[in-house]
Amino acid sequence: MYVRDSRNFTVLDGPFKPGVDDTTEICGVRILGPLELDLINIYRPPIRPDESDERQDLFDPTHLPSGDSTIVAGDFNAHHPLWDADCDEADEVGERIATWLDSIGWTTLNDGRPTFTSYRSGGQTAPDAAFCSPSLARRTKWSIGPDLGSDHLPMLLEIRTGGAPPKMIRKTRWSFKKADWLAFQEECEAAFVEAGPEHESVQELATRFHQALEEASVRHIPRGARNRPRPWALDPELKEAVDARRAARRDLRSGDRSAKERWVEAKRRAASVERRVSQRQFREYVSTTLNKHQSLGRVHKTLKMWEGASDDQHRAAESMEDGDRTLVSDRDKANAFNRTYATVSKQVRDRKVDRDTKTRLKASNVKTCHECWGRKSGYCPPFSEEELTRQISQAQLKKSPGPDDLCNEHIKHLGPRAREVLLHLINSSWQSGVVPREWRRAVIVPIPKVGKDPRKIASYRPIALTSHVAKLAERVIATRLSHLAAERNMIPPEQVGFREKRGVEDVVARLTQQVQDGWQLKPCPPSRRQVPDGEAAQKYVLVAYDFSRAYDRVDHRLLRARLAELGIPACYNTWVWAFLRDRRACVEVNGTKSGERVYRAGLPQGSVLSPTLFLLWSAPLVATLKTLPGTTPFMFADDTSTLCAGNSIAVARDRAQLAANTLVKWARRSKMEVAGQKTQLLVLSQNPRDAVDCHIHVAGQLVEGGPELKLLGVTLDRTLSFGPHCRSLRRRVRPRAAQLRRLTGRSWGLQEQQLRAVANGYVRGAIEHAAAAWLPAVSKSNIEILEREMRAVARIVTGCIHSAPHHGVTAEAGMLPVAARRTALAARMFAKAAALPPEDPLRAVAMADPPQRLKLVTGWRQVGREALRELRVELPVEALLPERPPPWTPTGKITFNLSIGALPAGAARSTKRDAALHHLASMTQCATWAWTDGSSSGGILRGGAGALIVGADDSRTELRVPAGTLCSSFRAEMVALQVTLDHILEHQRDAPEPVVICTDSLSAIAALREGPSAQRSARGAAIWKQLLELTAGDRTVTLQWVSSHCGIPENESADALANEAATLAQEDVMLDVDTIYRAAVRTARDRAARDRPTYPDPDRKAATGWYRELMGARWPPPLTNMDRTTAVDVHQIRTGRWSGSAQFLHSIGRNPSADCPQCRNLDCPAARCPLCGEQADTPRHILLTCPGLMGVRLRIPEVGNILPTVEEVRRGDTVAALVAAFRALQS
Repeated sequence: MYVRDSRNFTVLDGPFKPGVDDTTEICGVRILGPLELDLINIYRPPIRPDESDERQDLFDPTHLPSGDSTIVAGDFNAHHPLWDADCDEADEVGERIATWLDSIGWTTLNDGRPTFTSYRSGGQTAPDAAFCSPSLARRTKWSIGPDLGSDHLPMLLEIRTGGAPPKMIRKTRWSFKKADWLAFQEECEAAFVEAGPEHESVQELATRFHQALEEASVRHIPRGARNRPRPWALDPELKEAVDARRAARRDLRSGDRSAKERWVEAKRRAASVERRVSQRQFREYVSTTLNKHQSLGRVHKTLKMWEGASDDQHRAAESMEDGDRTLVSDRDKANAFNRTYATVSKQVRDRKVDRDTKTRLKASNVKTCHECWGRKSGYCPPFSEEELTRQISQAQLKKSPGPDDLCNEHIKHLGPRAREVLLHLINSSWQSGVVPREWRRAVIVPIPKVGKDPRKIASYRPIALTSHVAKLAERVIATRLSHLAAERNMIPPEQVGFREKRGVEDVVARLTQQVQDGWQLKPCPPSRRQVPDGEAAQKYVLVAYDFSRAYDRVDHRLLRARLAELGIPACYNTWVWAFLRDRRACVEVNGTKSGERVYRAGLPQGSVLSPTLFLLWSAPLVATLKTLPGTTPFMFADDTSTLCAGNSIAVARDRAQLAANTLVKWARRSKMEVAGQKTQLLVLSQNPRDAVDCHIHVAGQLVEGGPELKLLGVTLDRTLSFGPHCRSLRRRVRPRAAQLRRLTGRSWGLQEQQLRAVANGYVRGAIEHAAAAWLPAVSKSNIEILEREMRAVARIVTGCIHSAPHHGVTAEAGMLPVAARRTALAARMFAKAAALPPEDPLRAVAMADPPQRLKLVTGWRQVGREALRELRVELPVEALLPERPPPWTPTGKITFNLSIGALPAGAARSTKRDAALHHLASMTQCATWAWTDGSSSGGILRGGAGALIVGADDSRTELRVPAGTLCSSFRAEMVALQVTLDHILEHQRDAPEPVVICTDSLSAIAALREGPSAQRSARGAAIWKQLLELTAGDRTVTLQWVSSHCGIPENESADALANEAATLAQEDVMLDVDTIYRAAVRTARDRAARDRPTYPDPDRKAATGWYRELMGARWPPPLTNMDRTTAVDVHQIRTGRWSGSAQFLHSIGRNPSADCPQCRNLDCPAARCPLCGEQADTPRHILLTCPGLMGVRLRIPEVGNILPTVEEVRRGDTVAALVAAFRALQS
């Protein structure tokens, strides 16, 4: 049943039939409005009383509703003169319905015309009917609609209800593609030419700034609503077929067999044309619109939409329930949502806690900043233009605006004067501690949760849209606050949520390795001798807690006290306090907004500051739990877990109960609530008896241990085998593969690069969620579960058939086997743990070396150590979290230039050289010039850094420094910059002339340009430290990009020096985590290539060894500039199973001969090559030996002879040319 979007309705609860009736299908809706109308739709299948039909006709109309505002309609498969004029005698069901109509006084709406035409006889009857009360019948008109392709004609019921139908509000949006940004910028600049009033308040300045941007936007940026989705335009052929079908139906006459046959044929043709046209249009949409690099996001969105599609999805006009109230209008729904959300975020009163908080605030003296003492210096200086510019450049575009309707696009196009006013506004707010009201307003949009009842308020997740100007101010403050918290270790290392370079895998890795280490201890002896705690094989109880609405219940006064106790300067604390107070929000539903409500507690959803504030808020919880014996806390934002150990399960259970009581007590003191009904418990032990009857009480709720526990998306089981997790991944990934299959075919679909990107992100990304922590512990049989799913995805990417060798299919798709990825991920996990600070518990677990008693228990630490040993990597590893200067550090004397002028696409080397030399000549020549370059073999091995330094006195210095046995090109370039700055600081520290450093690494300069506080690597932070030291006086530094290998003499010299440096000894160079991981992946790829199987037979007839013979240990690059059909042919030929060969078709019975219908014998005459007839047309024969293709091979430039080697024919374009020639000659 379909209901228009503009009609408010609610689904009626059935079943409207006796419980024994399992054949009749009934559904109903109530149309809400001036006249409430119940529509009951029925389908009663035809039940024939014979031996072939065992169903029973139990349809009973007396169970149907019979109110005055009810219409019952549908396909009853019943006949009676009341609604079928051609019916002379009613059948049994028709009599049943007529009797029911008489008993309730209802009437029939049909006028007797037939609504059904039989395919067999062409006879016309009326098995469809509509009934209602006489009062409703007087307002209802019945008619027959046009033919829609079924053997039934639709019934149209027109009901006069009075009043105008409700209208859907279409939300308008800015059309930035059509904006006149130059005029917008000029008007904004003109608006701020004159200074504001002398004593302008922060609120007045904010209002003036927002109004100026809004007025300029209205004039120069178009705004409108997108057209509602329309049915796709009818294809001319389809339109003609539909018209012919309708005309044939109109010409039907009783007993005219030829007219019936014309109608049936016209109906079949229209259905065939419709299928063909819809398929063609969908394929064109995929092959054109989605087949672009910038459309990857749309592809993922389409796949997600298909994956989550269900019949019970959110319907905009459906009524909702709020307790006993039924919400019909959008305004009622919006008000109910806002009332619910504001109630959750109300301020909880607790006299004892409030009194204690007041005392703590007074003791902390939060009104006085002990960092700057009111001078706004030290950690509290005004924000600089560099900080603002950096945050504006990092702001994301295409985001929904807040209540002020301003977006990041507006901010990015502001001129210098407008940006100056914006910086003044943010600094005025920072210095005065006053936050404008526009920054404390939000529009909340409820988003339905997957799998939840769309009629319930609780089934929606609130998404708050706040001002983008406010978010910009939040970002500059959050950057400083995060730096301060990291510098002073305010957030415990056990908390990994929203932390840089930390994530879910850190929690799972530390937990699994700690449990495995406890199992490795010797078990308790059978004697009664007491073993000291922790010295015997440990039993564990893992409890995962759930805080109810954690973010929404944060008390503002208590947060202020905790920030002060942690040492947050009062300037930050005061601004955050003002930012959180008097926050108001409205809710928007289908374009209709509710009234505003005050949110007196909680951290604003969607705020940039909220994650950092919550981490600081929850920091004391970790310290509280760490004081408990045998208890290890794990935290990812508000997801809190405790792992309690003991020599016996009873001790571990008692400790888990103590931890639960402590956590609940802390939550109550923090005005929070632990949801005991959502808490999970799991026993981790090698003995299954330990898991029997293990339970604790959490917040008054009994929590019993289960066989599994889902922690942060990873399913844990008692023995940490992760078998249940692998099976859950299979259930999750298999539908995704099916959706991906819908986007490609044998001759159409996404190109290979698109398919690879989508497969790796959409499918492999789901499998490898936190896989570095759990995959090394998985057995071979469970790994095979994941391997099968990845092989299915590889077949989708390549188009290879099912019988193709697995190793060839995955290699053609560019996918490493899961078993090979296991080693690389473990190496990354171990290197990452080793690169953490010494006080981090994950590093302590990684560096531990317990005895190995259980040989079958394997973890990421053991696999990672073995991988690093194979790579010959020695500890220590370069620090993962670099020490960076404060975000407010001025960098005005350092310039980054990523351009040498406009260059045409595909410019020649000489053009690039001339442009570079011209640009360099325009720069100051009385300077120290340095030319740097990096080198690495294959982009991963034996790195070298070289530099040529030319002083102002024309002195020349050559530097050669090894960059590491394992080294990427980017790392080598960064090493070259670092050693160059080291040399200049050592020998020319006090020289007055400027410094110009030229490098051909665009990525290195782009990374450094992000600023000192944004560096993600220790080497980048060290380079910035050198740059700041070099520019401490009046000296300036310019980092200039130049084109590589375009003939600039100094750049070529630096390249030669880097190549020479790569040959030096590399043992003393410390490596970073990313380099180790890339090297581990490269090693895994090489091992997988070396392990490709060889021919099992000496005649080389089997397809198993063909891929190794053809590709050797190489991995083929993705095929580009090929249509889908050609790319599939190339992949199939190279994997040894080509669906176009006579041999393959004969092996599956598609190419039978008179003597042999089907066989796999390569010597069978039916399998011989159609060109030469000498051998079976296997891929090896087609590429290497077929005499019919000798001339083609000779004419291909990359081959050039009639009997080539495999090295000459493995290229994708060569294979494509030979396959195309084979098909052409065959035809």
